[in-house]
Amino acid sequence: MRQGISRAVAGVAAVGVAAALAASAGHTSAAERRQGTELVGESFTGATADPRFIGYGSACLTGAPRGATPGPGEHTLAGCRLDPVGPVPPGNGAPHGYLQLTDAHNDQSGAVLFDSPIPATDGLDVTFEQWQYGNTTQVAADGISFFLTDGATRLTQPGAFGGSLGYAQKLPDDDPNAEFIPGVNGGYLGIGLDVLGNYFGDWEHRGNGCAQRSPAGTGFHVPGPGANMVTVRGPGNGTEGYCWLDATTSNKTTTGPWPSTLPGTLQGNLASIPPDATPAQAEALLEPVKRTVHVVVSPAPNPVVTVDIDFQDGRGFQRVLSFAAPEPVPDTYKFGFAASTGLFTDVHLIRRVVLNSERPLGELELKKEFAGWGEPGKRWNIIRYRFIVTNRGEEPLNTITINDRLAEGLHCPPGILAPGESVTCTGSHTVTQEDRERGFVENTAIATGLREDDGSTVTSNESSLTVEVNEKPKPKHAVQPNHAAQPNHAVQPKHAAQPNHAARP
Repeated sequence: MRQGISRAVAGVAAVGVAAALAASAGHTSAAERRQGTELVGESFTGATADPRFIGYGSACLTGAPRGATPGPGEHTLAGCRLDPVGPVPPGNGAPHGYLQLTDAHNDQSGAVLFDSPIPATDGLDVTFEQWQYGNTTQVAADGISFFLTDGATRLTQPGAFGGSLGYAQKLPDDDPNAEFIPGVNGGYLGIGLDVLGNYFGDWEHRGNGCAQRSPAGTGFHVPGPGANMVTVRGPGNGTEGYCWLDATTSNKTTTGPWPSTLPGTLQGNLASIPPDATPAQAEALLEPVKRTVHVVVSPAPNPVVTVDIDFQDGRGFQRVLSFAAPEPVPDTYKFGFAASTGLFTDVHLIRRVVLNSERPLGELELKKEFAGWGEPGKRWNIIRYRFIVTNRGEEPLNTITINDRLAEGLHCPPGILAPGESVTCTGSHTVTQEDRERGFVENTAIATGLREDDGSTVTSNESSLTVEVNEKPKPKHAVQPNHAAQPNHAVQPKHAAQPNHAARP
């Protein structure tokens, strides 16, 4: 399967996050027992974040000074809006900050996308802290999703919000005259931490075209059919797929109700934070109501997914779901987080994201990325590559070399690569007529290095990349950011005042 074009950004991940997560639980946790290699570590406590996390919609950093209201589209993560609603952490709060996906404004939607592929053969082990609390309405909404996509697709925006939680598709209010909002590009797995409960059901054409439908069917339910539930949806693209796979309920028949089997609540009971609270004081109030989530996808070719949650009740991590990952399994994954509010609200926060390979990587790790086009203003001519080489072993290496049959002008900085350090090598490829006729350039690279002690050769993993070289018109929804970023009653405001829509996301 072809690898996707990675966003041409780079950054150094935060360190020491795993230790902080371990300290947050009272018992030995699944997160503490991980044996893999850390690939991503971002605490979101500072005024800036790893630039590989791209913000979308209302996503912002409480550690940064407050500023302009983020627009509906893509942006670099920065400070939150000047007019917050709900008991949000104070701005300019570093080093006590959070990634705030939404405050308690109505009709908010926010996401972060990590557009860099992770090999499926190494598995995936992610732990993150999440907060859903502080609703300003009679019911809390909507929820938080953690999702994976096929790494061969480029992440430019999340899926539909509202009951689709930024992963799946939806036809707002099932109105045939409304614009059908697509799900996230190349969706593979969408794990919904759903407080309101509409992600469980197939209303609004969620799961469109699926043979297996949600137990709740395609009808509208009041209240939401899967409240306080972890619900999983599978692969999809555009307006097709994202099928219901599993959920934490004891009833999977088509006759409701569908009670949740979670041993705790996803939403915390914090109702207020004093307006004059310092960042440290707000952090002390928030700490008891966090929920820590641990998701493992075992290595391909036959991965199994497990979901564990620490409800901060003294019992540590508890297994809530285990299921076989859907087939076919992509070669690589990308991931993201999303959350939204509608007529009903909540504050949605994320902190301390640690993503490991599920098994240890080799001594030398290579990640090949698209670094841009060769000449400003002239696309489709020269492809520039970036090769990130990391020493995962315990011995210093030198003479780092990239081997790539198509790339030209390959260069790695000279010097010693100490254990744990990375170096960025570069190269390029001149697009040929044959490439244009094919429509893409696909090639694979391998890195080598020499051990300092005996001069023996160390070889990295293979890292492949596909770059499209013929410009294609953007699909209609790509130029409709307001529809993609808003929950259904933001695009259907005429319904907002009707009481029968009160339970809709």
